[in-house]
Amino acid sequence: MDLNIIYLRSCDLPKIYKGKSLIPHMIIKSLSAFKAENFKKIKGRYDSLACYGELRLAYCITRILPMFRMRRVGAWTYTNFTKSNQTDPIVFGDGVDMPFPYSWLYHYSGICLVLLSSYTDSKGVHDQYIAGCHIFFYNSKRTFRNGDYDFVMHPLDAYDVQDLDSALNCVIDNNLIAKPKSIPELNNLLKTNRKLMRGEFLETPLDQQSLAVAMHRIDQLKLASKQMFLSVKFIFSTAYPFLRVPVVFQRSETGDLAYVEMSKKWNPYDEMYFKMTRTVSSAYEDRKKIPNQEIKDRLKAILDLSFTDRLTPADSDVIWKYRFYLSNKHPEEALSKFIVAVQWDFGEQRKQAIELLKVWPRLSSAERILELLTQPFSDLPVCRLYAVSRLQDASDEDIELYLYQLVQALHYENTEAILKSDLAIVDEQEAQTSNMENESAGSSRLSLYGQMGQLDLNPDANECPWKMNLAEFLIQRGRSNFRLANYLYWFLKLEVHEDTPNTPAMKNVFNHVLSRFMASLTGSETLLGWYADLLNQTTFVDGLYDLMKQVIETNGKRTAKIEILQRKLAEQGPALTNFDRPLPFPLDPSFLIAEIDAKSATLFKSTTQPALLKLISTTGEIYQVIFKTGDDLRQDQLVLQMLRLMDVILKKESFDLHLTPYRVLPASCRHGFIEFVRGVPIAEVSRQEGSITKYLQNCNRSPTIPMHVLETYMRSCAGYCVITYLLGVGDRHLENILLTEEGKLFHIDFSFIFGNDPKMMAPNVRLTKDMIETMGGTKTELFKNFLNSGYTAFLNLRGHANVFMALLSLVQDAGIGDIARDPQKSFDFLKERFLLDRPGEEASQRFCKRVLDGIGSVMPEVIEKIHLLMQYMRN
Repeated sequence: MDLNIIYLRSCDLPKIYKGKSLIPHMIIKSLSAFKAENFKKIKGRYDSLACYGELRLAYCITRILPMFRMRRVGAWTYTNFTKSNQTDPIVFGDGVDMPFPYSWLYHYSGICLVLLSSYTDSKGVHDQYIAGCHIFFYNSKRTFRNGDYDFVMHPLDAYDVQDLDSALNCVIDNNLIAKPKSIPELNNLLKTNRKLMRGEFLETPLDQQSLAVAMHRIDQLKLASKQMFLSVKFIFSTAYPFLRVPVVFQRSETGDLAYVEMSKKWNPYDEMYFKMTRTVSSAYEDRKKIPNQEIKDRLKAILDLSFTDRLTPADSDVIWKYRFYLSNKHPEEALSKFIVAVQWDFGEQRKQAIELLKVWPRLSSAERILELLTQPFSDLPVCRLYAVSRLQDASDEDIELYLYQLVQALHYENTEAILKSDLAIVDEQEAQTSNMENESAGSSRLSLYGQMGQLDLNPDANECPWKMNLAEFLIQRGRSNFRLANYLYWFLKLEVHEDTPNTPAMKNVFNHVLSRFMASLTGSETLLGWYADLLNQTTFVDGLYDLMKQVIETNGKRTAKIEILQRKLAEQGPALTNFDRPLPFPLDPSFLIAEIDAKSATLFKSTTQPALLKLISTTGEIYQVIFKTGDDLRQDQLVLQMLRLMDVILKKESFDLHLTPYRVLPASCRHGFIEFVRGVPIAEVSRQEGSITKYLQNCNRSPTIPMHVLETYMRSCAGYCVITYLLGVGDRHLENILLTEEGKLFHIDFSFIFGNDPKMMAPNVRLTKDMIETMGGTKTELFKNFLNSGYTAFLNLRGHANVFMALLSLVQDAGIGDIARDPQKSFDFLKERFLLDRPGEEASQRFCKRVLDGIGSVMPEVIEKIHLLMQYMRN
């Protein structure tokens, strides 16, 4: 790299060059017009101890992407405290090295600065968030900022700022930009002054005189504005502080970041390149191209990438060049990669892509379609409409499996189009879509690989052949199947509930879709009956919740509360289920509730004391369910949905691990239903029977455990080892691991996932000595089968890693527990567990090694004894 050039490309600038730092550097110089008396109010009331401490600045790197709410990258960093708050300006004099090199800072990267002081109350000393601002590192010409800036520090006292992250969101959401654009004259003078200092103007003898006049005018305008200004200076790096060479943003070829927003501003060289290489005439040649072995290996490496890994420009070119080959040989793996490879800003390229998508072979499952509905595709409406058209092929079972994520995908749809769309077009579009799909399916291979003249490469650029959006699709499928209608209704109700952490705008969207869905349940007696059932379900759930609140809020011991619960169910229970038609149970709508058995109702021994209820159907069948209040069950629902998907995937490979994917349905973030599965906690087995072996012997009334029971035990144990390892399930004490009489081992309570665990030094896999001894020890054939079962299950699930990544991506904005705290950490954790950048053999061996490492771990046994002691004291 030669530093004596006209400009530098950001992607070419490493962290270190010839032993010298090339990290961008910012000097925080001083703060002017700060007056402590202006910030003496806390929550609207005057407080003499407010804004009492010395000032300091907190700053963080940001990335601002459409519909992407994780804006902070890395941790917050603080400057030193100021020596005095009484001077004007207040001097900081801190130098700040950015935590990332130029090559890692993209055009959507910026910095947020928050000014802090402190205040004191009866509870102690607290941070007080005074003011803040945000600015992108690159200007409108995509050149990295250089020189002196005066940032406007906007007061934050009018906003409800609780911590630094809420301060960041406040600054971004309210567009509190650092440049003084509200004062055009000042903004222009400062900009002109920077250009002069950088030597961008030809110097004249009048410059010194005009500069003095300009600086005086700048001071006047700043004083008249009555705003605080933070003076900072951007320099190239500490090693080259006087280098004025512009750093121009260009995308890296090596893919340093996992996700990069598709650029909407292309320079003329990009446009010329694409016009030369991706033309209509080249399409005739491209359809004949067959890759050699070297290209095939490269294509395989690209297709094996996670959908969260971006394609380099070179990868995109290869995908585009062999798009016809890929659509024929690898339609499922290549679909999302092809869509990413298309530069949708160019009309001719867009036309070709649409025509190829119209005849793209049908996919065998909905797994790959989910990728196209995630946030990275939010600004590609054509692709999202295409994805919805492909979902038409999915079975009701597949739609039910992914329905929660499809509802969450509405976060990334064109919300304006959803709010404006007319209910009446659902049936019309359904018919149009069906006709179009049937017409295109019959001629797909002929138009691609037969006579090229049948492939129309010049459709109207503004005409998209797919019309139905995701909201309309969900309503249409909900009207066709009551199970889907049931779950769609409850998922939408969950999103509009007052406790669900959605923005008011998104709640409005979900409420609109819910209203449209309910309004669509007309036109036949069946649909009207469904409408009545859903409203009756709401009455049932609300009544049950109110009843449970009365019980839980009653003072007294658990036994007394159980008596109250039974009495209230006896009195009020008939009214909860007394409707004109049998009531479908929301958790499982195939079960029709006739009554609740009040006499058998009980409460569990836990902090929230959930109720165990026995529902009786119209035919006398029994369904036991846990009704839980005071807990957010959405994370449990997500984990069990993934578990159910894993079970489906493995059974398709004729590999049954006897998993127990029980159902969970949150009615809000505070209450919901859990399917009750009868089982005994391993901790209780150890207390009462001494070992798992004795328990299974006694259950089967045999001196030895029957072979089919041992096989079930071994397989289920292997299955849950794999699942809890991949999802990083924490808090695996033996009260959360249950065993059935048939030998099925299963886990409950998924409050900690993706590596989060309340216990220190927790193993990757919870496998006790007793569990292994039930298989005869580590030297037996059964234990070898256990390892082989885990090994095989891991490899099978790893082949579907992208669908789990997509499921996780679609709920990143749902505000769910461990995911909401750090979505990127959850993605990184899942990728690390699947080890997608390594051969399958290496990944599986690492999994088996971690299983074996967990066997000899002493710390879980110590923690288990502490947990049992705490349980005993609580009871």
